[in-house]
Parts: sequence; C-alpha cells; structure tokens
Amino acid sequence: MTAVLDHMVGAGGWLWRGVALSVAVAVSALPAHAYDLTVPSGQIVTLDEQLVVPPDNRILYLGFTAPSIGGDYAVTFDRASQDMDQLCEAVGIPEAGRLIGEGLRIDEVVIRLMERLIPYGEVDPDAAQFLNAYDISGGNCVWM
Repeated sequence: MTAVLDHMVGAGGWLWRGVALSVAVAVSALPAHAYDLTVPSGQIVTLDEQLVVPPDNRILYLGFTAPSIGGDYAVTFDRASQDMDQLCEAVGIPEAGRLIGEGLRIDEVVIRLMERLIPYGEVDPDAAQFLNAYDISGGNCVWM
C-alpha cells in the first residue's frame, strides 16, 4: 500500500480525478469522530473516515469531505495542501498518538480531501480528490 501511495502522491501531493486506488485490502475501521473543521483555505471540511490500513497497520488514513475542492471556482491543490498539512497536525498526530498509546505503531498519516464522500476503496470518476501522505515518525507531519 505504501508503495502505491508513494507512486500516486509523488513530491507534494496529487489530484485524483477518476483514478482508482485499486488495492484489495481489508481495512481496520475506526470510529470517525465526525466533526467539522475550518482550514486555512477557508473551507469547512468534515472527517468522514478513519482507518488503520493493513497489512502492517502503520498507516492512519483520514478521509475528509471538502465540498469546496470541486467545481469551476474550487480550492486549488496549492491551497488545499495547506489544509491537509493542518489536518495532519491537528487531527492526524493526536489520533496517531492515541493509537500508539493503544499499542499500534503508526508511522504514516494519509489525508484525503474529497469533493463528496467516496468510501475508502470505492471509485467516483467525477469527484475531485486530493491526497497527501506524511511521515510522522519524528512526531510531526513531513510530506513523503
């Protein structure tokens, strides 16, 4: 999974539009603590999914609905990348810390912004999506 994400994310993020993440894995779902957050671009995002990704269980995936990334006057990737950085620090690091306290070893946080909710592993070729992966092994979010 990490190799797939590394390829897809590259240096500094990636816009998904109709690209499938076709990885057949069983995912450990965690209860997402649904709440809205205002991020640097000014949009309000909602945490919809929170998963620990097998087989190594070292990746914390956080999926946020971000309706302002779709459409003709959408938030661009450059602006949304600042949002993802903040979400990694404000949500990813504390949640990874909680999971580490429960005995898991989380080394990476993946933040996904979606124009509309697309459940993990499903495809919506018409929805805008942004994705960033972060190494958190040093205690903060570093782009991978």
